[in-house]
Amino acid sequence: MLLLLLLSSVLDVFGLASLVPVIMAASHPGSVMGNKYAFWLYQHLGFSTEKSFLVFLISAIFFLFLFKNVFSTFISYQQVKFTARLALQVISSQFQKHINLPYLHFNEIGSPKLMDSTLNIPNAFVNGIIRQLFIFFSEIIIIILVVLGMLIYQPILFVILGIVLVPSMLLIYRALRSRVHKVGVELSALRPASYGSLVESFIGFVELKLAGKQQKFKQRLVDNQDAIQDLEADSYLYSLIPLRLIEMVAIAAVVLIFLYALLFADSTTNIVTIIGLFAAAAYRLMPSMNRLLSAVVSLKQHTYVTENLIQLREYLTAEKPAPQPLTFRDTIDFNHLSFTFPGGAQPVLDDVTLHIKKGEKIGFVGSSGSGKTTLMNLLLRFYNEQSGAIEVDGVPLSEANQSAWYQLVGYVKQDTFLMEATIEENITLRDEQVDPERMQYALEQASLSDFVASLPQGLQTPIGERGSRLSGGQRQRIGIARALYKRAEVLVLDEATSALDNETEREVSEAIGKLSHTSMTIFIIAHRLTTLQDCDRIFELKNGKLWAEYTYASLQQQHA
Repeated sequence: MLLLLLLSSVLDVFGLASLVPVIMAASHPGSVMGNKYAFWLYQHLGFSTEKSFLVFLISAIFFLFLFKNVFSTFISYQQVKFTARLALQVISSQFQKHINLPYLHFNEIGSPKLMDSTLNIPNAFVNGIIRQLFIFFSEIIIIILVVLGMLIYQPILFVILGIVLVPSMLLIYRALRSRVHKVGVELSALRPASYGSLVESFIGFVELKLAGKQQKFKQRLVDNQDAIQDLEADSYLYSLIPLRLIEMVAIAAVVLIFLYALLFADSTTNIVTIIGLFAAAAYRLMPSMNRLLSAVVSLKQHTYVTENLIQLREYLTAEKPAPQPLTFRDTIDFNHLSFTFPGGAQPVLDDVTLHIKKGEKIGFVGSSGSGKTTLMNLLLRFYNEQSGAIEVDGVPLSEANQSAWYQLVGYVKQDTFLMEATIEENITLRDEQVDPERMQYALEQASLSDFVASLPQGLQTPIGERGSRLSGGQRQRIGIARALYKRAEVLVLDEATSALDNETEREVSEAIGKLSHTSMTIFIIAHRLTTLQDCDRIFELKNGKLWAEYTYASLQQQHA
């Protein structure tokens, strides 16, 4: 790509330079015969008249410019394709980096910042850095070629340009660099907040409307965008300043040279010639110098982009252990588990030990903060215990067998993840090939068969954003069907019925009850005791410790 840029820049300069001798020859009849190079070309090409030779030169110039512009367009096309592919690669690597984050770190950063980093940062990288580098190198080549031509043809002109334009460019960059860097940093901080305001406003549409808070949330977004637009305006203004200042410096230099010729020089002929050449050279160099300086300013403004791309890089390149298989035939053991959140003073779980047989239905109760969900997050490997281990058939769960473990586990939480898609796509998570037998089994066990059969489109029925066309119980049963379709051998239900009314909770409990007659091992966290009626054992956690063990009957007596 750099070689093509070099060739394009050479053609650009050569095309413009070739106009000068042709114009001079056309404006001074007989000059072709007086120039040894032009006369040599005239003779070797076999021309008989100067007019026909000039027609040839003009035609050649036309085709040279035609070729130059076609070639430049081709280079631009290649640059655009290259940067588009690069942007896609960066988006892919950013997304991969973010989904590799530990669950705790993922929650600390937050979705708005991750969305901005995944989509906006790659585009800023391409537009604010890569394309600016193309401009930088292209204009540097043009400037070097023009300056070398001046140095050979008119050294005094080279000196004047060096004295006038180089210091002015350095001063302009020095004046702008801290300002544009500050603009870039502030924009990188404000943009994720816009994502956050939008996500909160749309996800909380119903709640905010009922609370009369939509205008308040709208104002938060507008205020944030107001600050962003002000910064964008500043950024645009800073991009215009170099052209205006360089132009004024060049005009000031012409005026000073002209005044010197009028007031102090004995002969103005050479001075006027230098002025003309200086004006012509400056006219050609100013656009290139402006684009060069604008590119440098843009690179400075977008330093935050490279910083963002470097952050968390270890989660993209970190080596993972070779995958190991894992089977579940007999037991799951929680052996002396302890866990403390980073920065926490007290352990959330303290020396928890459990022995679970395959096919058992295990319930967990306890007040909020007692450690129930944290225990399940350790089982799901969202957290890693500080001491102890979880063993499946005597094999400790680890990063090496995590993928195999995830093939065995299903998870249904209070707010089931649902896509704006069909029932089938939500159950299979967009599998391209759907197994009809597994689907039918999942629907029957999740008590969804009659509901799906009553729909005109059946499994192809769209459920709306986040399942807006479904009842709460139907959403939870789709989550259960998803685990069954996956053929999960372990199912974790985390407060799956806590947000439901009594009738809907009964429907979901019926679906859970059907699973009690299967070999699936089920862990249920619940505040409602009725959800636990099919459990073989129920454990109460208190202050991170196993406090008591119950049957459903004894737990009812305890709470009678």
